[in-house]
Amino acid sequence: CVGLDFQFASFFSNMSLSSSQVTTMKKPLFRRSSSWRRSTVDDAQDDAAPTEPLRDSSIPLVDQETIILPTPSHKRKQSDALNLSQLDISQADVRANYARYSSLSPIEQGTLADAEEDDACYDGGSQCWKNPRPPLFSSCQLVTLFMIVAVLTTLHSVRSRSSKNDNTEDLYYDGGFDEIGEPMEAQLPEEEWIEFYNSPERMPQLTSAGPWRVDTKVGGLHKFENVCVTNNIDAPKPPEMDTSSRGLLYFTKEKAMTKNSKRCVPCSKSQMNSRIEDRWDATSDSASDLAHNCGMTGLHAMFAKSVGDYNDCMADTDNHKTMIRARQNQSPLHVEHIHYFEEPTLLLQFDAHDREKSLFDMLMTYLPHWHKFRSDGDFPFQSVISHSVEGCLTHSRNWFCELTHQMGAFGYAKEVQWERKDSTLYCFKTLYYNQLEYQRDLKHKGLLTKDIMDDFRDELFRSFALPGPRDMGEVRKKDAKLGMKRPLNIALYANGEDGWKDLDKLVSSTQSMKKYQASVEFNLIDNFEDLTVAKQATAFNLADAVVMATGDHMANAIFSPDDSYFAEVGCSSQSLTSNGHFMALLLGTHRSVTKCADDHSPDEICVSCSSQSSFSMTGAAFRALIDDIMLLHEGKIKFQRPS
Repeated sequence: CVGLDFQFASFFSNMSLSSSQVTTMKKPLFRRSSSWRRSTVDDAQDDAAPTEPLRDSSIPLVDQETIILPTPSHKRKQSDALNLSQLDISQADVRANYARYSSLSPIEQGTLADAEEDDACYDGGSQCWKNPRPPLFSSCQLVTLFMIVAVLTTLHSVRSRSSKNDNTEDLYYDGGFDEIGEPMEAQLPEEEWIEFYNSPERMPQLTSAGPWRVDTKVGGLHKFENVCVTNNIDAPKPPEMDTSSRGLLYFTKEKAMTKNSKRCVPCSKSQMNSRIEDRWDATSDSASDLAHNCGMTGLHAMFAKSVGDYNDCMADTDNHKTMIRARQNQSPLHVEHIHYFEEPTLLLQFDAHDREKSLFDMLMTYLPHWHKFRSDGDFPFQSVISHSVEGCLTHSRNWFCELTHQMGAFGYAKEVQWERKDSTLYCFKTLYYNQLEYQRDLKHKGLLTKDIMDDFRDELFRSFALPGPRDMGEVRKKDAKLGMKRPLNIALYANGEDGWKDLDKLVSSTQSMKKYQASVEFNLIDNFEDLTVAKQATAFNLADAVVMATGDHMANAIFSPDDSYFAEVGCSSQSLTSNGHFMALLLGTHRSVTKCADDHSPDEICVSCSSQSSFSMTGAAFRALIDDIMLLHEGKIKFQRPS
């Protein structure tokens, strides 16, 4: 109806009608009834007899019936006849205007039989405007069709990518190189810094170089080029249980080395024990029956011309027997695949079963370099690889891994996961190695200073959100001004049932005495292995004094405030924490309580040993030890009021 009204309005607006006629034309010109039929012009004139006065005699009157608008329930749209005979319009005007607007809609000549399909007819139905035909497709249908096409296209694309992914094995073994990302190497490539080779023959010839000191003034950290790393599969097994030993495959073309039949055999651990200094030279190990240098502590040297030459050397029966006797079996024993890392990578290795060894053998050597890298804001390596603990920098809860994670030991370097295959060799364009045991005894003076240690510990105190500050001086000054006297907090640990016998009974009987009730707080720890690293750190941080059986848990001393007291009790040799240089860095006081002499007095502070690790202490000796700690602590917090 709207479209029809628009067509008629356009048609009549150009005719010579008076203003009153035009105004009246805005009224409805159609008539509809339930028994409507198409009539001729003469019949329409008879039916249009007015029942009320007309305002203009030239405009036909429309009856007062309610005009029924078409609704969706109408199955077919029907049009009403227009009575043109009552309009004062000549045929010439009509034909002229008809010719002028013939372009608006197609016109056809027809008979009354065809009039049922017309919207508007005049001149007896001989000329009509046709109804506008609906489009072939509605907008809704077009949108639906577009969505179907888009879905089919997406499914085809996914199927194509899926078919490509099904050939991952072919891509992996194509002999060229591809890229991988974190955290698992079996995932789709994300980085362009690792090359894969599916056989040793496809790998280009490498020539190793180094090592060089990263800092000529500070030893311990070295850089190699074009080397590969293997794993000692015997060391992690009992009785050693050591996860820090590695083999280094060094490629060389020296004739003397290529003729050596034992060039690929690593030195035994006994031959490596003397390798404290960071040297890498052939003359220092001339006594070796292998006729090649052994490498560095924790990094056993092996030599070959190529990866294929390494396979041939390892396949020798005599060489294999030599490695079995020396407990130096390496993985991979036979290389089938090679991962070549182009980014500079740090080889992180430590003893994951011993907190003290991981702290002193690895971290004490690395701390001066960490301090410099952190100050400069630039770490020379972009990735870290470690076979000591799986996921050390990502998800491991190992004590040493938590420590390095919280202190930001390696900047933003990402961890490379080892592939669980005994036939994959890991090679590196640039490899950084932090030598084990280089600073175990802290004998290289001047490398690890008090400022470096304070910076390291302050970072740990912040990261672990420890309740006590590193420097208790300000706290004690405030307590003195307020006249407060805090009780002495002593942390105690028996180190298992086979360690310090009846320690809980000693604590209970001593705590019940009036002398100690208000002045001493005893914090007896059941099992350090059940505590998280943060809880271990908090236990040491809150203690003014630590009285514990000897063990690697003493490495938590790095969380204690300055000027703390450490009493280490046991029959065996004392731990690495008792090192005088280490205590000086903490401003701490260390006391070793060992086995009693045969002629010892009853109140002598010593222990009676029933085995190498099991011991006991008398009540008198225990209270004498507590009295000594109280006396020393009293001197630290003593103050003199102004007169």
